[in-house]
Amino acid sequence: MGDLPNLSEAKVIPADLTSEYWTPTQSGEFKLCFFQEIKNSTYTDEQTGETIELPCVVMIEQTSAGDLKTIRNGSKRLVASLEDALHTGKIIQGAPLKIEYLGKQKNATNSFQSDRWSVKPLFVG
Repeated sequence: MGDLPNLSEAKVIPADLTSEYWTPTQSGEFKLCFFQEIKNSTYTDEQTGETIELPCVVMIEQTSAGDLKTIRNGSKRLVASLEDALHTGKIIQGAPLKIEYLGKQKNATNSFQSDRWSVKPLFVG
């Protein structure tokens, strides 16, 4: 392997490579983030124990301390909105966005409720 660098002298890059799942609970919660991709994540259903693949929006958020962290969300409406925006050229990878949770709305076709979202591009000048 040859000579290895002394890692005790290395600078830590302020970017956490782990990711967390964002589950907003209150209307008005939002993230200022950079869109990365839509990617399948593997989850285990806590009720059935079944493993499922869930398409998720992957975003990079900058914390108040300036560190970067990866967050994900698999809401079908959010994923569909960003897939459409990506395929129509309204956004690209790295696009700065404000993603706001607007609460739950009763579905027109069944008795369930779905999450509602607002996704707005940000201008960084």
